[in-house]
Amino acid sequence: MKHKAALAALGCSIFLFVGEEARASLLGPELLINGSFEDPNITTGTFSVFASIPGWTSTTVGGGIEIQDHVAGSPFAGEQHVELDSFSSSNMFQDVGTQSGELYHISFAYSPRPGVNPNNIHAFWDGQPLVLLNGNGTGLSDTSWQIFSFDEFATGSSTRLEFLDIGQSDSLGGYLDAVSLRQVIPEPGTLLFLGFAAFLIRTRHRGRAR
Repeated sequence: MKHKAALAALGCSIFLFVGEEARASLLGPELLINGSFEDPNITTGTFSVFASIPGWTSTTVGGGIEIQDHVAGSPFAGEQHVELDSFSSSNMFQDVGTQSGELYHISFAYSPRPGVNPNNIHAFWDGQPLVLLNGNGTGLSDTSWQIFSFDEFATGSSTRLEFLDIGQSDSLGGYLDAVSLRQVIPEPGTLLFLGFAAFLIRTRHRGRAR
């Protein structure tokens, strides 16, 4: 019984330690192109709609990717951000080279358009729903940015990150900025600790078996 208790305590300690270490994992280099939508650079106080911009493509008929530069709200980072629901409900996506079975960290800033409700945007990873963003801009005089982040596995050598407006198709939609995608790389210390912990468990288990 003492051996079982010791193994249980060790297992619990490993779980807690790994949980803390996982949050301190390293992130690889940025994999997205133009995640803050600074390219193309447009005139301050204006907006423009594009079928595609560096890194991003829209397949929405009659819509497109709308870049704003301090038109109806402040960007989260840099000087520009994207509004989905340009002339009508629109989408944008970027296909990124990935490694199957590897973990990736996705993050982005979202804000409802000030004074507008609803502002629904659906995010997809590898064709699967990631999150539904549904902020309410009623009563806002400026943007109110929130950061969303997720850790997701890749299943192939290319993975699509997509955002789609699913709100009212009226040219007034939600905002996105600072979109980022990086591979999660465990710290060397975490790997060493896991190996050592596994060795201890095997050693104690063998000692008990005798």
